[in-house]
Amino acid sequence: MIAIYMKKMMIILGIFALLGCKKKLDLKPDSRIIVPKSANDLQLILDNTGVMNVTPNIGHVSADEYFFSSLQAWQSTYSPVTRTASVWQKDIYAGVTQVGDWRRPYSTIYYANTVLDILATQDISNDNEKQILKGRALFARAYTYYNLVSIFSKAYDPLTASQDLGVPLKLNANIDEILQRGTLEQCYNQIILDAKASGDLLQQDIISNKRSRPSKVAAFALLARVYLSMGKFTEAEAYADKTLSLYSTLTDYNLISKTVNAALSFNSEEVIYFTYQYPDYFELGVGLRTTYGIVPELINLYNPSDLRLPIYFQKNTLGNYNIRSLYTGNSALFSGLATDEIYLIKAECLARRGETLQSMSYLNQLGIKRWDPKATSPSKPYENLTANTPEIALDKVLIERRKELVFRGIRWTDLKRLNVEGRNITITRKLNDQIFTLEPNSPRYVLPIPDDEVALSGVAQNVR
Repeated sequence: MIAIYMKKMMIILGIFALLGCKKKLDLKPDSRIIVPKSANDLQLILDNTGVMNVTPNIGHVSADEYFFSSLQAWQSTYSPVTRTASVWQKDIYAGVTQVGDWRRPYSTIYYANTVLDILATQDISNDNEKQILKGRALFARAYTYYNLVSIFSKAYDPLTASQDLGVPLKLNANIDEILQRGTLEQCYNQIILDAKASGDLLQQDIISNKRSRPSKVAAFALLARVYLSMGKFTEAEAYADKTLSLYSTLTDYNLISKTVNAALSFNSEEVIYFTYQYPDYFELGVGLRTTYGIVPELINLYNPSDLRLPIYFQKNTLGNYNIRSLYTGNSALFSGLATDEIYLIKAECLARRGETLQSMSYLNQLGIKRWDPKATSPSKPYENLTANTPEIALDKVLIERRKELVFRGIRWTDLKRLNVEGRNITITRKLNDQIFTLEPNSPRYVLPIPDDEVALSGVAQNVR
């Protein structure tokens, strides 16, 4: 099935290059497909944000940040996958084929591999522009494989990662090569290898108005996210430090609108690298929707003086909270890298190694930027968070992760990794009088490979 997707992408790339270039391009000697070669050609491929900057949305559907307003609202959702994945059924696809959560990432990987294969035939040692393009392609491949294993594989456990199944690890643009699934350890090793290599090649600075292009800052931020998900906190902290040493800007929420739907745009100063969750399951996304509401447990975590409450959320006609457009400016949900996440990674790693005072310092640097002392009467200044023990500090960090990173597709990965370490988080969904439950470390935390992919390529299916 991946090969079928890749053949389609190869044709698209040929057309794309032909339309996008001013000069005639050489042809492959044994086909009618046009081969991009110049830096401009390759940049056009990597700047196709509808392929290179989209991420799966199904982890958000499966997580615990929202509830359905009624059984009827659940029944009326457009995609059957919204219904089945939200209550963790064994067969979540219900006959649906061409599943975007699987297909689109492999399209991204094909684009990245195409650029890498072309550059491998050229001497780019003295060509800074093409070295940056190579870095961008490596970053895209690392970022995309991380998103895939976060959904279709178990949480990383060093005791079992060498046996746990990852995903097919495609490292070239050969459309006829059919691969089986690598181990989770192999996948993470490749993700880290690509991310580190990209950091050596990419320009240091984030490009304003082009945050869909990665930078050295983004490569370090990705490595911090990846290592955190693996439970490798020393490495996660090291890359959080590298990120913040280059870029540490936080936005003062007192300076942005509390009423517009898109107060935070794709070019907001906290955005390190822009991607969005493709809105396959749009009823659970941005806008005033009566389909869902943010779970009260989460809403109740916000203090009345917390500006995230009015900036992140709005009430629908049922009185439930919906998410606003955050960093995208449209109905899609942000899934990229931003400085707030890096502060939280740093704070978590500090708490885990017993540095409670420093951990709370990073939380407070973030928290004061989210606080409106005039929101309550009488005026209530920000009060620094404190913790007497590393355990209390860690609990406070994890609460802030829930509040700050809401609806970014991160919660699903957090649930998986935190349960691996024994936090025993059970999540539920209630539809009328029926309660659906997902137990800690359930095999249903690993979403199934689409049925048509299994049938055509013979990859091993996840046990549900």
